[in-house]
Amino acid sequence: MNYPATASIFRACLFVMTIFLGGAVGCAHQTPRLFASQQADGWAVQPIGIDCRFAPDAARDPATGTPVGDAGYYLYILNEAANWDYSETKSLLLSIWRRPWAHSWLILESPRERLEFGHTGDFGETTPRYHDGVYLGIKGGIPTRLPTCGRTMADGQFQTGKPNRPPTFVWRMPITRQRHQMIHDYVMQRQYDQFGLRSKNCTDFVIEAAALAGINLAHRIRLTLPPETEVWGRVGRVWTDPQYRFLEYSTPDVLEVDLRQLARLGIGSDVTEWYLGLAR
Repeated sequence: MNYPATASIFRACLFVMTIFLGGAVGCAHQTPRLFASQQADGWAVQPIGIDCRFAPDAARDPATGTPVGDAGYYLYILNEAANWDYSETKSLLLSIWRRPWAHSWLILESPRERLEFGHTGDFGETTPRYHDGVYLGIKGGIPTRLPTCGRTMADGQFQTGKPNRPPTFVWRMPITRQRHQMIHDYVMQRQYDQFGLRSKNCTDFVIEAAALAGINLAHRIRLTLPPETEVWGRVGRVWTDPQYRFLEYSTPDVLEVDLRQLARLGIGSDVTEWYLGLAR
């Protein structure tokens, strides 16, 4: 697979923002810092919560409220977080360059088989990849506008099997046979030819499958951008149309924080070591 195509979109678009918003010093962190209160230049970051954790008809233990399923049926969510630091623009830029890749995918297991698949894209085969346009704009001294991040690529693909990078966290949840079939049908019938930042990406694919399993997962983040800021000694325009003041998208960083918290609460389980051991 042409990796890091899956997550280059996240790196490219945030790279655009950080080029406009500040310098390149700071430090990356092993744990993502996913919140920034309103700053003087207008920068602010906030993860987006969920309204309800479980679907009304989710299969749950009456005593504990935790998910239950039929024997041998499981949904696994595999996540490779980038652990970006959103606390300020300087640290965000450096953390993007230190670890630009992120990805989410899933395993669907039954007593008969274990299937692993995901959604990937942004290969640059028919249209320039997101970050290529950014680099060309910077090299030519042309301001790059955030609307570029709203573009949807037409080179999305259905990923089958393991990607060529290991996950940072693997979460497993029991499911019923009926929900297993619903997820299987969704995966096989879903369209994968489109790939974008704000929607139709690897994290959205996983979230939609989890919803069919009866559970809702936190996965989106919202960035607030100033209309202009000083760049390289001159004032640079970040947006002119107020609709581009906010950028909201799905990210494996937010998803992984939620999955780890669920495992600590006994909702699903951490099977990262088990999965990594399969390749040994």
